[in-house]
Amino acid sequence: MLVSRGDPSTFEAVATFRQTRALAIQWVVVAVVGFFAFAYGFAHVRATIRGATLEPIVFHAFTPPDALVWLAITLVLVALVVVPHELLHGVFMARYGASPSYGVGVSHFVLPYAYAETVGESFTRNQLLITLFAPFVGITTIGVMAMLVHPSPLLIVPLAANAAGSIGDLWMAGVLLQYPASVRVAPPPGGAQGFGIYASSDDGDVRRRSRHRFAVRAVTGAIGTLVVVATALAGTVFLSLAVGTGTVVIGDPGSRWLLFRHEFDPESGTVLLEIGATVVLTLASIGGVLWATLVESVLALRTVPS
Repeated sequence: MLVSRGDPSTFEAVATFRQTRALAIQWVVVAVVGFFAFAYGFAHVRATIRGATLEPIVFHAFTPPDALVWLAITLVLVALVVVPHELLHGVFMARYGASPSYGVGVSHFVLPYAYAETVGESFTRNQLLITLFAPFVGITTIGVMAMLVHPSPLLIVPLAANAAGSIGDLWMAGVLLQYPASVRVAPPPGGAQGFGIYASSDDGDVRRRSRHRFAVRAVTGAIGTLVVVATALAGTVFLSLAVGTGTVVIGDPGSRWLLFRHEFDPESGTVLLEIGATVVLTLASIGGVLWATLVESVLALRTVPS
């Protein structure tokens, strides 16, 4: 139900998007892969600032105590970025007249999350877009500026965690961008997890825009392709470590056709890692376009009169 902004009777629900268990699982998978992808990207930014090259990346094996120390440091850095992330959401909610509250929860017993929320409030599409993008854009900007002053590798962790933690925000923004700016966004009918799109009778045609819909599906397909490629490469490395040398090379090292290189030296305990970003992005782009084309084709066939 819409409250506080206009007469609710003048609005009607035109679409409902619910956060299901399947969607929560997808977010977990994408966030995990996204964390490493964003960390790789921010590591490139840091290398560029330092005037150095990132790859090949060399890791040294940790002893169990050292690994626990670094794990604890990582968890602390991730936890520290959660607070400003949610506060930024809340600041813009308050800016648009809402009264945000904060907390933590577990969605469908799958996805742990912190939240800033309002009860029964509605926002225009653009107001909510700004609220959704604020932590991703704001913290990333501040973090990169901090890198310019002091390019510490520790900055990579909170920046990647914030970006990965914005997966749900970016998904919701992608949905909203398919609708005109005149619509309002509020809790869905029935009080389920998710959001509803509401429109006035004066708004005219508020159906999802086909061009934006294709672009969003292409991005979704590209992310899905990236997840599949990353999972397959990780599985290949683990298999090689279990039954072989731990060395996996796909493509031509030293050329633009390299996809992935992982070399393990058991004597020194070092790992050499190199990712062919150009090939990976090309595969993701092709996968995105193919996925969007496939989905649109299936939908078109379903709407053809029999």
